[in-house]
Amino acid sequence: MLAEIDINPNVIIVFVAMIIAGLKALIEKRNQQNQPPQAEEEEGYEELYEAYEAELAAQRQQLQIPAAAPPPLPTPTPAQVPAPAPEPRKVELATLSSAEEAALDRFNSRPNGPRRKINSLSTKTRLKAHLSSPTAAREALLLAEIFGPPKALK
Repeated sequence: MLAEIDINPNVIIVFVAMIIAGLKALIEKRNQQNQPPQAEEEEGYEELYEAYEAELAAQRQQLQIPAAAPPPLPTPTPAQVPAPAPEPRKVELATLSSAEEAALDRFNSRPNGPRRKINSLSTKTRLKAHLSSPTAAREALLLAEIFGPPKALK
């Protein structure tokens, strides 16, 4: 029956290799679940720390460094205590000279030129302005793809 099926032998070899790899991964996962959670490794760390401390003690003895407690933390002295923040100063406003007041009045009274509002443009004018840009065709195609009917229904 299998001899009659027309399948490439390389496909069969790859398929068998995948099955073997999957079984191997499943067996390894089960073995990891059955192991106790790293209790043995924690003991190793304690032994390493004890060996480290013993090595430090030997080096201190060889270099004749006394094993002393760390120095006490410094306590703040009255000079180190921050002083209260000074009160904010009041800022006096500057007075304008007569020439400056005249210039300010001219600036405030100048007529504003005619301003063209965007809302006053018609929809056709705004659409023509938008479509005349080089990127408008790309945007139109993109929006047609997004918001248009699916290709299967066209």
